[in-house]
Amino acid sequence: MKIGEVAKQTNLSEDTLRYYEKNDLIGEVPRENGIRDYSEQNLRRISFVKCLRGAEVPVEVIRKYVELVDAGEDTLPERIKLIEAQREALEQKLAEIQAAYDKIVYKINYYQKGGK
Repeated sequence: MKIGEVAKQTNLSEDTLRYYEKNDLIGEVPRENGIRDYSEQNLRRISFVKCLRGAEVPVEVIRKYVELVDAGEDTLPERIKLIEAQREALEQKLAEIQAAYDKIVYKINYYQKGGK
């Protein structure tokens, strides 16, 4: 699949896709006559990287994860540890977002009931 098609399918810019490739986040993208031709494996990685970036996982952590995947099954325990750490960080962010949401809802209700 060509870069323009991948960009449309993933809602990512072509620049972002090139950035992912340059920073070793999606594996090597095969080329046909010098034109990127994304494989199914590249597309799966793009999807996962997009998910992680949406969760604000740092690029360095994603790169480490990809390196571990590429190194083989022996790295499974380390991958699990890495992903568990990201889950814990997300749980903390979710708690902070929930607290902010609750405060906003409280203020809305307060003002709607005539509070000043």
